[in-house]
Amino acid sequence: MNDLTNKQSGLLFGSYSADALSLGVHWIYDTNELAQKHGRVSTYKAPGADSYHPQKQAGDQGHVGDQSLCLLKFLVREKKWCPSGFMDDWLGMWPEYDDYIDGATKSTLANVQNRSDKTQGGSDSVEIAGPARIASLISYLAHSTEEEVVQASVEQTMLTHRSQEAEESAAFLAKAGYRLIHGANLLDTLNEIAPEWALKKATSVLSKNTVDAIGQLGPACSISSALPSVLYLALKYGDNTETAFIENAMAGGDNCARGLALGMLLGAANGLPSIPERWVNELNAHDLLREFLQG
Repeated sequence: MNDLTNKQSGLLFGSYSADALSLGVHWIYDTNELAQKHGRVSTYKAPGADSYHPQKQAGDQGHVGDQSLCLLKFLVREKKWCPSGFMDDWLGMWPEYDDYIDGATKSTLANVQNRSDKTQGGSDSVEIAGPARIASLISYLAHSTEEEVVQASVEQTMLTHRSQEAEESAAFLAKAGYRLIHGANLLDTLNEIAPEWALKKATSVLSKNTVDAIGQLGPACSISSALPSVLYLALKYGDNTETAFIENAMAGGDNCARGLALGMLLGAANGLPSIPERWVNELNAHDLLREFLQG
């Protein structure tokens, strides 16, 4: 495996593994309850009947991860990026979807009802879910220019999240992912291109433990909380992918969407071997991701 393929694989498996690891404890905001009930989360767990994902199994993706997989499947089939084509696939996944449907999705589905151009009906959501879906797009466009990767990533995001905050986050994650798979240093990359406001918030809590830090930054879905939390985790545990993913899960809240973004950064920076082999092999999308990488 050459270095680029290693980093592409790390970015892809990192994003989906961090999401899957958090799925069993997704949207638990009481971190004491989370720790007492689940212990230290180091293996994939089924969310359970009393969760937001009662139909999900251990090793599955959350509802945002499912949308990211929809994008990956589109790229496997079409072998090109096309916003209108992907939007057709994205719209087609919901009629029989049996998991949680978030507010941005509901708003977008309502907005496109009477539009001839379905790509212009995105919600005004400021949540990190839209930008966090782009792992396969960055990997697929690895041989394109950085500008093309950013453009495609922003286009993907704004199909459902048409806010300035979502656009800024998508551009940052696309640039960072692209540079990291091409060998850039993680710390330098974050310091150079992360949004200044988010980096400032992240560095202000670096001395704190993860639960306290993310509790202060905010464990919820909004980019104003989630992006600084992702940066905190990347800065604090940048050379230890496994610990970073576990700490993200244990911090509760919207750890799944944070995981999708964090996994891109650390997987791309540290490569596939930095992700525990059990997480790679026990991911239910494992074969699909391998097919994508080989294609």
